[in-house]
Amino acid sequence: MIVKSLSNSFNPVPKQPKKEKKEPTKIKQKSSKLAKLERQRDKDIVKSGKCDYCHKVKKRLDPHEVYGGSNRQISIKNGFVKMLCRECHSNEKIINQLRIDVQKEYEQNHTREDFIRLIGKSYIKGND
Repeated sequence: MIVKSLSNSFNPVPKQPKKEKKEPTKIKQKSSKLAKLERQRDKDIVKSGKCDYCHKVKKRLDPHEVYGGSNRQISIKNGFVKMLCRECHSNEKIINQLRIDVQKEYEQNHTREDFIRLIGKSYIKGND
């Protein structure tokens, strides 16, 4: 007996069963508390005017929370939000200087220990 085609009778490698497609993970939505804080912040700010750092008049200014990350909400609540032009907003040296300036402003009415409890560290060198 001569076999001409093996396709119907023999399959050396079993086929893998089809895997079920997973649903794509959804992007985490902002909490309602954070969304409310951001909306309130956006109502209070002007989208055009003078940059808070370089004092140049610009048509578009971006709100910048001086202390970001886990301190973002604290920055919004305490008014540590500055309106910056695009050039200043992307410059790390300017951002570090703003952190020092805002800390000095806060320490005019509060102590350094209060600031450290609020933000977590001091940005002013010395006497720490």
